Amino acid sequence: MPTEYRLSFASDVSLDQANHLRTRIATIIERQDFGSLTILFSSEGGSTDQSLALYNFIVGLPTPVHMHAMGHVGSASVPVFLGGQRRTAASLTRFFFHEYDWGFAGRQTLRRIDEAVKRLRSDIEMAREIIKARTNASAEVLDALDGTTAPAILNSEQAKSLGFIDEVCELRQPSADGMPIAVWT
Repeated sequence: MPTEYRLSFASDVSLDQANHLRTRIATIIERQDFGSLTILFSSEGGSTDQSLALYNFIVGLPTPVHMHAMGHVGSASVPVFLGGQRRTAASLTRFFFHEYDWGFAGRQTLRRIDEAVKRLRSDIEMAREIIKARTNASAEVLDALDGTTAPAILNSEQAKSLGFIDEVCELRQPSADGMPIAVWT
C-alpha cells in the first residue's frame, strides 16, 4: 500500500543541511511504498546559494511535493518553501522577509568584495523572481529583500491571501486520501 511520507526539516539552509535534505528526499521517493511527500518545513533562512539550489531541486523532482510551514519560514528559506507544488501552513506560522546579507571570513580584496556584491544582487533578484512567479506578493514584501523597505512579516492568513500558501490547516492523521503516514527526520 502506498505511504504518505512526512519529512521534517527544521534547520538553517546550509550546505550540509541542504545535502541532508536532498538525500532524505531521494531515499524516500525511491522506496517501494512511496505514495506522496510532505515536507514539514521551518527555517529561519541561511545560504542564498543553497536556497536557490534547493528550490530548483524540489521543482525538478519527478513527483509533486507538498510543503507544510510549521512555525517560521524566513529569509532565504522562502524560495525553498515556494518550490512545493502544494503549500499549506499551520495556523501559528509566520513568513519573514528582510534584507539579504553576506558574511565574510577574514581579510578581503576589492575584487572579492565586488564579487560578493554581484552575487548578492543576483541572489536577491532570483529570489524576487521566484516569489513573483509563485505568489501575489506586494511590493513591500519584495522590496524588503534588498532593504528598500523595512522587514515584513506575514501571518498564515496574510500568506494565504498573497498566494504563498493554498490553505491554513493542521495536517490530518490519517491523511486525507487514507494512505498510512510515516514521519521521517
